[in-house]
Amino acid sequence: MKKRIIALLLAVLLAVGLTSCKDVLKGIVHKVTGTSDEVQEEDTTRWADATADPLIIQGIADSSAKFAAATADGCLYAVFNGIWSRSTDYFTAPSGNLSIMACGTAEGTQKFKVALWKKVDGGAEYVPDSTYYIHTDGTNYRCTVSGLDPAAQYRVTISYDSSRYYLYGLMKVEGVG
Repeated sequence: MKKRIIALLLAVLLAVGLTSCKDVLKGIVHKVTGTSDEVQEEDTTRWADATADPLIIQGIADSSAKFAAATADGCLYAVFNGIWSRSTDYFTAPSGNLSIMACGTAEGTQKFKVALWKKVDGGAEYVPDSTYYIHTDGTNYRCTVSGLDPAAQYRVTISYDSSRYYLYGLMKVEGVG
């Protein structure tokens, strides 16, 4: 039993020694060649663009509701007051393109996001590259999501990454069928 414990300890020491040796050699090579194997993470945050276009909400009787949505004239309109996250009902995008205009204000986190979800059997799946961030400075912002299936059903999710503060704002989605 004693021999097994000693053999195990020697194996561990050898493994640690080889790892340390490898790291030291790697550091020497990087100093001599001026290279590095560090990978910089790419920032993939997609920001909606500020717009001077007015954001006018139609079809919603109670603009002070916690969350209310209505469709009119090929657009989906929503108001949200004191939320962290909400999703609209499902709709279609007959042209395959949606233009989302939104504005919001909040304390704490200085942004919120909108994202599309596609209805599938048994639930919904995220639509890749459909997340856009919007500053919570009260300015109107616009983004466009293209390449959607005209026969599919989608919903927009509005979310605010804070568990302490709430989001207030408006949204208009153009291109809804």
